[in-house]
Amino acid sequence: MAEFHDVVLLKSRADSDNDDVSPFWQVLEKVSILISLFVVLGIGFAIELPGWGIALLVGLSLGPIVYAHLYFIYIRPLKKKQNNQNMRDYATWLFPGKHA
Repeated sequence: MAEFHDVVLLKSRADSDNDDVSPFWQVLEKVSILISLFVVLGIGFAIELPGWGIALLVGLSLGPIVYAHLYFIYIRPLKKKQNNQNMRDYATWLFPGKHA
């Protein structure tokens, strides 16, 4: 599991690789995080938690929601790209005469 520092580094690397990402997609990312937090807030109200319980529920879910969004949007594509590159390097080493 990646630590927070690793997440920030991967996100900055993904941002530098994807300079053509429009502001619309960046805003959409933030909006999806907010919608997820509103869903958690709604669940807290629906099960009639006290005010401190709702605050605790939203506070404890903030980290996992943001991390999951960063993982699926930034980290996962980079890991797939790195894995594909490693597989191509391995195939080149395994079969030197053939190029993938």
